[in-house]
Amino acid sequence: MIQTDYGTFDGTSWERLCQKAFKLKFGSLYQRMPASPGDYGIEGWTIDGMAFQCYCPEKNYTQDELRSAIQSKITRDVSKLKLYQTQIASRIGNTKIQKWLLVTPVFEHNNLHEHARKKEIEAREWELSILHDDFTILIQDAGYYATEFEQCRRSEGLPLQLGPVVTAEDVLPQAPEEFEELIDRKNRVRLRDKAGLTSFETELQKFNTLTATKFLKCDEHLATIERTSPQAFQQIIRVIGHYAEEMQELQVAWVGEPNGLVEEVKTELGRRLEEDLKGTMGFSDARRLADLMVSRWLAVCQLDFTE
Repeated sequence: MIQTDYGTFDGTSWERLCQKAFKLKFGSLYQRMPASPGDYGIEGWTIDGMAFQCYCPEKNYTQDELRSAIQSKITRDVSKLKLYQTQIASRIGNTKIQKWLLVTPVFEHNNLHEHARKKEIEAREWELSILHDDFTILIQDAGYYATEFEQCRRSEGLPLQLGPVVTAEDVLPQAPEEFEELIDRKNRVRLRDKAGLTSFETELQKFNTLTATKFLKCDEHLATIERTSPQAFQQIIRVIGHYAEEMQELQVAWVGEPNGLVEEVKTELGRRLEEDLKGTMGFSDARRLADLMVSRWLAVCQLDFTE
């Protein structure tokens, strides 16, 4: 799964969305090439000479890894045009492929254009009956189909996602080495009304242990969700990330008791998780995740209050 400005995708969901977009954009000119018995290097074509192949990375690659993966995809699938020219010809009829387009969520390396030029020259030299004399290889990212993607989302009743991608790394920063000290400092503020009791230090240590345990459980809980339901995980990260930004302003403006702030954050985050993940997460699960997340924020200093 990879995250983009247009959603979270794997190979199957990306191709499914692209197929819908091609049909919207090109109408009856577009014909899908089902994968059975094989796609032969194209997943669809238009009768005026465009052929399409979709590619979605398996994960969030580095720039060089992504360049290498896309380059390999172009090399491998363009060679199928020669290997399966007879099968392709019997399906596209008199159409000659003038533009072969690789449609991928994102690419950031302009060396791919250089590779495309080399491969299209090589393909022209094959002199295949299915290829136009000016055969060209083009690379398109998700932005070329932004309008169609939005139409698809609206037709499916899905919410519009605005703004930059929210990544797990942004939402779940590494805990500092002194996280136990941070928890202790903040919990002393939360329990300050009990500071005069002889049992204060004992109760504080229990409170600290409970907070630290929830903090550690938080990452384990999110890892389980990511493993069992990657799409739900990405939606959860988005909700948490957006609320974390708002929370920074809330804690500066807060004038009540520290525990009041903690409860306000738990309640509001739980409400948003339940609302945004209707049908996936109920009230109890949303409240539990919010409780764990607040303990994490206390440990990594995203949630703080003045003493």
